[in-house]
Amino acid sequence: MSRIELKQINKYYGKNHVLKNINLVIEDGEFMTLLGPSGCGKTTTLRVIAGLEKPQEGFMYMGSREIVNATEKFYEEPGKRHLNLVFQSYALWPHMTVFNNVAFGLEVAKVPKDEIRRKVENALKRMRIEEFVDRYPSELSGGQQQ
Repeated sequence: MSRIELKQINKYYGKNHVLKNINLVIEDGEFMTLLGPSGCGKTTTLRVIAGLEKPQEGFMYMGSREIVNATEKFYEEPGKRHLNLVFQSYALWPHMTVFNNVAFGLEVAKVPKDEIRRKVENALKRMRIEEFVDRYPSELSGGQQQ
């Protein structure tokens, strides 16, 4: 992963100013934690970094690449950022199998089918859940869903 830098990020939900002038640098390989009370903007900050939310003001960089320039209304697509989040609520498609849930992002990125199969199988093996490949989220425990 490249260095991630947020500069003067501001995010509003209506009149509610939820991220106020966020400046953050995460160095390549650095382990960091966002701590704070409920509602202080931790999840929104992560969603901005991942590209799931667009800030109204500020800039974001990955390495030397600008991925957000709110002034110019430039927001790099989430799929091009090469980032992943593990959601608290798991964010699984209930009508799709484990395989299809894991493959979804790769399919959106138009990765070739044989490469998708290989990557999904490797990921499931690393997580030691390859035996659940054909199950649906409702057939998994909370830990398996995560």
